[in-house]
Amino acid sequence: MSNSRQFKILDCSLRDGGYYTNWDFEEELVDTYLKAMNNLPIDIIEIGYRSPTKENYAGGHFYLPDFLIDRIKKQTDKNLAIILNEKDVEASIAAELISPCINKIKLVRLAVAPQNFERGIDLATKIKELGFEVAFNLMYASKWEEGFPNISQIKSLNKVCDYFYVVDSYGGLFPEDVNRIFNYIKAELKIALGFHGHNNLEMALVNTLEAAKCGADILDATIDGMGRGAGNLKTELLLSVLYERRIVDVNFDILNEVRETFLKLKPKYNWGTNLPYMVSGSFSLPQNEVMEQVNKRYFSLNNIIDKVTLKKPTRKFNLSAFKPSNKTPEVLVVGGGNSVEVHKTAIREFLQANPSMPVILASSKNSNVFEYLNNPNIHLIPGKELQRLRDKISQEEFKKKILIVPPGFKSPEYIENMSFFSLPEETTYHFPDSVTEYCLIVAEFFKAKKIFLSGYDGYGNLINKAQQELFEENERVFSFYKRDNLELIALTPSEYSVEKSSIYSFL
Repeated sequence: MSNSRQFKILDCSLRDGGYYTNWDFEEELVDTYLKAMNNLPIDIIEIGYRSPTKENYAGGHFYLPDFLIDRIKKQTDKNLAIILNEKDVEASIAAELISPCINKIKLVRLAVAPQNFERGIDLATKIKELGFEVAFNLMYASKWEEGFPNISQIKSLNKVCDYFYVVDSYGGLFPEDVNRIFNYIKAELKIALGFHGHNNLEMALVNTLEAAKCGADILDATIDGMGRGAGNLKTELLLSVLYERRIVDVNFDILNEVRETFLKLKPKYNWGTNLPYMVSGSFSLPQNEVMEQVNKRYFSLNNIIDKVTLKKPTRKFNLSAFKPSNKTPEVLVVGGGNSVEVHKTAIREFLQANPSMPVILASSKNSNVFEYLNNPNIHLIPGKELQRLRDKISQEEFKKKILIVPPGFKSPEYIENMSFFSLPEETTYHFPDSVTEYCLIVAEFFKAKKIFLSGYDGYGNLINKAQQELFEENERVFSFYKRDNLELIALTPSEYSVEKSSIYSFL
């Protein structure tokens, strides 16, 4: 079988996969990976970012200290690449940052946002002067306007770069888009072309093959597609297709071994496309923002899509401003933690002894605990929480609920004969989209000064990034409202920085 081909293959598993591992990879995995790369038709291995110091923790393959590059260099004769995030690296510090990589790294790639094109050229110029090959990776291709980059920009690339990469950051391109972009760029571009496809719409393979057909000189892939958000073209898929077409020779046992090594990480990190990523690809939305809104903010995909497409609701809903008729000094605010279920008998006893105390729920998760009580029952229903609530409790109880929607909420059409309340237009929000703040604002409408909390447990040691961010956000919300003379008291176990008590002490 002939190994001759017109393009190179770059595997960037250790860089793009780092978005899931925070650029920490165990040495054993890296050793297995490099051994496989040595025996597969991979031309370039991108080993990570080279980054200036940043505030938050990131692992070795985000900073690539000299000892780590040296360790990798000893294990492979393949050409090595690193990438710089242009927004983090000013041209003035480029030499200091990457001079230690001279004679170790062959290719330096620059991740450049379209609005920073000229800055990217300045950075490329500095790096080229140091003797590296330079790739200009221009991101967000599915949002490029017709005629972008313009002719003068393309000519400036010819002067300082060795590769120009079309990067489908949102995974929103189709083959006809790839064809159009490549044919436009090739008219003036004298340097080699590259393609980096994301797999939101499961188009990474067909788009990459179209790029190769259009004359791409270098193609990107990762093991099992491990990469930011929905991930990338799978290296093993690309090699399988190219093998069938008699373009490359592949040792499939070695390929399978390295794939299985990476798959051991998948139960923990669960990369790959899903419906939110498909939505982000379809509308060229930042996939991390879509996932954040869906997973952390409780927003529905319908709301996200309506906002993007500027779709207006087809019917009007009763959105009277919420104004409770009675005042009460104490309320109970309920989160989604497991402590509510664990202590539900005591919570119900407490509320039955205080039947006028309002219960404000931030999540539908524990709503069944509060069925058939006489207490005013108020649910905050951002996005898909409305459907969850309807599925969680009886229809009889559902109709009794006081439903309060966040700003900009659009009700699904399947809810019939329901009245919704909004927070008054003049309401001031200090933490946009925080459901916990919405709950505390509602509590203040009751003139409450003592707010009992349940279900705000925290997450213990097993915490993912979204949970960590939500925990920190709630901490900031609680801290702010404590300054507003609100007394916040957790009645069930809680890791938050609020006053602690016990539901049992009130019985």
